[in-house]
Amino acid sequence: MYKPTPLLSFFWGLFSGLIIAAFLFNSLTATEKAETKPAQAEPAAVVQAEPSKAEELSLAARAELLQKYYTIRDGAEDTNLAPALQRNGHLEIFQQMLAQSSADVSDLIQSTQSFTAAQFYAALVRIKQKDEETQAKAALELLKPALNEANTNPAATGQ
Repeated sequence: MYKPTPLLSFFWGLFSGLIIAAFLFNSLTATEKAETKPAQAEPAAVVQAEPSKAEELSLAARAELLQKYYTIRDGAEDTNLAPALQRNGHLEIFQQMLAQSSADVSDLIQSTQSFTAAQFYAALVRIKQKDEETQAKAALELLKPALNEANTNPAATGQ
């Protein structure tokens, strides 16, 4: 009668386990793919979710996105950028940023006049810097009470 060796039993178990693991992995990824397809089939739901994501972005993040999209090339600094922003639908975003920001860009951009690419870029830089400054102040204020409590309470530090 045939009696399997321990080494043969080991390999039989190993390969059986690998086959079962591969089957389970394949079935799990197939269900994940099936779950993602209905979400892609409904573009209206995705379009409705996008404005809330845009609102969650900070002014600095939106300014950086606009800076990356509208890069200034040599010789294009003096071109009027307002029509391109309007054509792409980004002028509304920029106007919202101007309204929300506490940065003063009135010397660069007036709402009744056109503006050049260089003025647009400079305004984005100011908005971004002001927003980052505001975020840094808020973060420091959150840290400040914790530092003051540790410094003013000698019993807490063991002195």
